[in-house]
Amino acid sequence: MKRYIYNPFQAYFYIQNGVLPIKPPEVNPSTDRIFYTFTDEETKEVYQLWCNRKH
Repeated sequence: MKRYIYNPFQAYFYIQNGVLPIKPPEVNPSTDRIFYTFTDEETKEVYQLWCNRKH
């Protein structure tokens, strides 16, 4: 399964923690927003780090 991340801070956090997008950033034609595509399996651990980080 794929995860589409629209939050650039979250996408960069994933990249900084070693999880790379599976394709270059794309633009959603309906919203004109940039998003990053990751695999569900690779993002599970980093997602927990993202949720538990200090703001």
